[in-house]
Amino acid sequence: MSEDFSITQLVLSTQRTELEVSARELDAKMSTAHSAETGVQAPLGRSSLREMLEGAIGETHALVQIGQDDVLKVAGRIMALETQTADLDLQLGSGWEDLPL
Repeated sequence: MSEDFSITQLVLSTQRTELEVSARELDAKMSTAHSAETGVQAPLGRSSLREMLEGAIGETHALVQIGQDDVLKVAGRIMALETQTADLDLQLGSGWEDLPL
């Protein structure tokens, strides 16, 4: 049974790490996109095209930043589950599986 807990802890830890890394990478890419040159010039009277594109990139970047709070909440809940799993494993204690049934 303790192997089940080890597997559960490993899965939770892996998922939390992947979530945090993915969120950081997305934020970094959005920061780069937001600060980079869009490549869209303002051809004769079409400056609104460039403004709309830059506005959409900025809005998406803002949404990603807002989503970071949600990622932190989910990662915190996963970490709490990891801790609860470890606490339960400690409460059961080692060697319990060797007891006669």
